[in-house]
Amino acid sequence: MLRGNERKDIFIDDEDRMRFLDVLHTKRERGSYYIYSYCLMDNHVHLVLKESNDSISRIMRRITTSYVGYFNRKYKRVGHLFQDRYKSENVESDSYLLTVIRYVHQNPGKAGIAKTETYPWSSCSGYLRGTGDSYLPEFAEILNMFSENRNVAIEGFKKFHMEFSQEACMDVMEDCKSDDNHEAQIQEFLQIRGIALMDISKPEYLDTRKELIIWLQENTAVSGRKLAEVTGINRETIRKILANK
Repeated sequence: MLRGNERKDIFIDDEDRMRFLDVLHTKRERGSYYIYSYCLMDNHVHLVLKESNDSISRIMRRITTSYVGYFNRKYKRVGHLFQDRYKSENVESDSYLLTVIRYVHQNPGKAGIAKTETYPWSSCSGYLRGTGDSYLPEFAEILNMFSENRNVAIEGFKKFHMEFSQEACMDVMEDCKSDDNHEAQIQEFLQIRGIALMDISKPEYLDTRKELIIWLQENTAVSGRKLAEVTGINRETIRKILANK
């Protein structure tokens, strides 16, 4: 996520929005990354990207440098446009990927600006059309998660996106339920098995630890980073458990 400095607008008119999308697509065409979702709001931008030839830090630097140069020239200004550094989080599962894409697309609706499916400055309309200028090959990868039949996939995608969700993915793609809720779920899971959270890392509870991690990942759409944070289990251990489930 990129936010305007002092939360000020980073898009003044549609020309600015078009320029940002041009930058986004131009950098993608050079093989730097893949685009799975985007949404341009007045004072911030949500992007779901996958690295290719460049690191995420270089990708974001190139995008912001190009756009800020344009913006400053147009409005005869100098200085920072974006607030600090971009914020990001890894997406580590297909279920979380779909959750984050929906969260990004639902921003205009939750802000009361426009309906999710009709907002012109997000990738949602490209998914729903299944073709056209705003359609990217990456969208096919996501649609195939719903069905190999394109029409069925688009309907499934639309139904999934039209479901109102209370997801609060950080303002930076934070996990989609509160920490308190995660902790309550973990406590309930372990209480049934007669185990305290402080003991979950002990060797004798290896099988239960695996069961807990897999259950949380499949039922809460929580990321690996947050799993490590709320359970106290090493992130590399979590990665290995999920890779071999």
